[in-house]
Formats: sequence, structure tokens, C-alpha cells
Amino acid sequence: MLSPTKRNEGSLSPMQSHFLQRLNRLLKLRSEQSGQLNEDGLRLMDRTIYATYCDAVDVGVTEEAQKLLHRSAAVPAAGPAEK
Repeated sequence: MLSPTKRNEGSLSPMQSHFLQRLNRLLKLRSEQSGQLNEDGLRLMDRTIYATYCDAVDVGVTEEAQKLLHRSAAVPAAGPAEK
């Protein structure tokens, strides 16, 4: 499971923490559900993730948001098992 990165304990504002947690949750959800979503569902998830990333950038946690995105890209998506 991905977890939000932390600068120093307690150094994130509630708003910053909120957007990082939301981004983390959306990335996890996309990874877990990608095999069950159609093209429109995937597009919707990707746009939601992007909008949340932009919100994180706006509140000043760009580096932390990028780390979450990079970590999620390294985790293989759950999908049907290949034979």
C-alpha cells in the first residue's frame, strides 16, 4: 500500500495533508480497479487524479505529490492473471 510522504511529523497543514491523502487513495483505487473499469472509467479516474495532483501543487506539496505518483507508477496494476 502506498502511504503519503511526510516532511517532518506535523509540518503539513490540514489542507496539504487532505490533498495528499486524497491523491494516495485515488492512486490506490485506480490500481486496484483498473481491470474492472472501461475506457471511460479509466479516463475519469485519470482526470480525477490529475485534478487532485493540481490541488496538491496549489497548496505547496508538489514534491510529495510527485513521489506518490512515481511510487504508484512502479506498482503493477491489478488485472486479470495471464496464462
